[in-house]
Amino acid sequence: MEELEEIANTSTKVPGLRKKVMVDVDRLNSVVEQMSTSIPADILEAKEVLKQKESILNQTQLEANRIKDEAIDQAEAITVAATQEHAEKVDDTEITRGAETKAEEIHQNALQEAQQVMQDAQRRAYKILEEADTEASVRRDGADQYAREKLFDLEERLSELLGQVRRGIDSLGLEVETSIPS
Repeated sequence: MEELEEIANTSTKVPGLRKKVMVDVDRLNSVVEQMSTSIPADILEAKEVLKQKESILNQTQLEANRIKDEAIDQAEAITVAATQEHAEKVDDTEITRGAETKAEEIHQNALQEAQQVMQDAQRRAYKILEEADTEASVRRDGADQYAREKLFDLEERLSELLGQVRRGIDSLGLEVETSIPS
């Protein structure tokens, strides 16, 4: 914006055409190019935010799977231990019945613990996913707002330039009509 004002202020005035000036096209093109390259950088930043969201979601899914697998392994280990304990006590019928009862209790406890671990893991995974979605939404909204502000700023600058061009054309049209002899 400052460069545009500088171009307008340092341009050469055209004699006989009131407020008309000659503008250095190369400098004007340079300003337009700078304005057009600033917007894609903002869009790239927004895309990076979306990539980060995907990465967080993938990490969360991997963590949930790891916790689930760990819970299943723990349940299997407890079941194997209970089975081994049961096999060692098969000597006597009463001892065997007691062992079977104990093994069933251990098995049920292991299943309950495994289910509890899985539920905890799911709750943590959902919480992590929710936080990731919230963070991604906040970043996306921020990126959208930033892009919107930049586009409004660009629109304002272009409107000012178009106004100057229109005034230049209009004044050239008036000057040409008044200077043509009848």
